[in-house]
Amino acid sequence: MTFLPLSPCCLQGGKLIGEPRGKFVPANPANDNGHKVSRYHTIPSYGKVINDKVALVLFTDAFGLTSSNPKIIADEFANQLKINVFVPEYIVDPPPIDVYDPVAPLYPDQYNNRSWSTSIYMIGEVLWKTWRWLPMLFFPKKQVPLAQAAIDDLTEEGYEKLIGIGYCRGGAVLQYLLADESKNVNLIGGIINHPSTEKETWSKINQPTLWNLADHDQMFSLKDIDHLKDVFGKRQINGNKKLDFQCNVYENTVHGFACRPTLDHEPTKKAFDQANSSAVEFCRKYLF
Repeated sequence: MTFLPLSPCCLQGGKLIGEPRGKFVPANPANDNGHKVSRYHTIPSYGKVINDKVALVLFTDAFGLTSSNPKIIADEFANQLKINVFVPEYIVDPPPIDVYDPVAPLYPDQYNNRSWSTSIYMIGEVLWKTWRWLPMLFFPKKQVPLAQAAIDDLTEEGYEKLIGIGYCRGGAVLQYLLADESKNVNLIGGIINHPSTEKETWSKINQPTLWNLADHDQMFSLKDIDHLKDVFGKRQINGNKKLDFQCNVYENTVHGFACRPTLDHEPTKKAFDQANSSAVEFCRKYLF
């Protein structure tokens, strides 16, 4: 099954081209029935929502809702699953979308021909432009309270089963939400795409999880992947029947492949499609 066909008309660099069809709904906590966290909400473009008690909650990368990518991806999940999909605005004042492009390759060998002096200059320039966002980037737990509030909003609105899917920063935040099961009874599973390694959460996550990881990720090394598999593997052996742990490692890919693919690199295009298609199957298994 293809998740979202990629062609020159729908992709430019790492940016999906298209007009999101959902709507942005501002927070309205003053209203008795209002929600505390602003969010993007989308439903199927054809057919009806088949179950209004279940939903997918998409946690974006560090660029939040300033990028169209998570909205377009959310639209496609709504189409394929026929459910409500929400994208909370859990990151306040995100950095500019393209500010990290000079130091964040879209595929492993993109910047191989650069000199050391050019690389150092680029890193310095990016740090100078982004210094005020560094605390947010280095400490993902700072975004957890708003993400938790977004889950609480949906629970209060009557959603009985929620699955979270997180990309990059969203994958890190989702690990903390899943680890705090007492607050998130209705969060029944998580799909975690190329996150940072929040190792303190791994021994606390009891819900089913699907991990889509890159083999050239500066934030999640191959050693970290081995450690992740070891931790969850031992917990499965010790009799945790709830612990359905799936881990896909995509070859020749880098951090961000599942949310900002590129036409210039066939392994990345393939990984984007397979990671998000596997997320659809995971949701069908646990939501219905």
